[in-house]
Amino acid sequence: MIRHIVMFSCKDRADVDVIYRGLSVLTQIPQVAHLEVALNEKIDQIGNDIDVVVYGEFASLEDFRAYKVHPLYEESIRRVRHLRDIRVAADYTVSNATRVQLPELAKA
Repeated sequence: MIRHIVMFSCKDRADVDVIYRGLSVLTQIPQVAHLEVALNEKIDQIGNDIDVVVYGEFASLEDFRAYKVHPLYEESIRRVRHLRDIRVAADYTVSNATRVQLPELAKA
């Protein structure tokens, strides 16, 4: 499984909703196993420059590549690119990620 995380900031805060709606068309692309578009709630005390986050999961690298060339992906770029300032992306294979193994909770 491939995870795809992209974070955006707006050139103008007035465009946050336009960017959110423009990115939301990505949820209609059939190759996506799971996709979320969310507004950053800016709970962290430091570095809240990001306004909108896209989180996606893809069953395979082939599905991810098909997503990136889908016409709705291109439509999303057309709607958002001119309004965004920062775009930061990270992609990784889930099976290669280090995971925390929590101890089993004590049973009463």
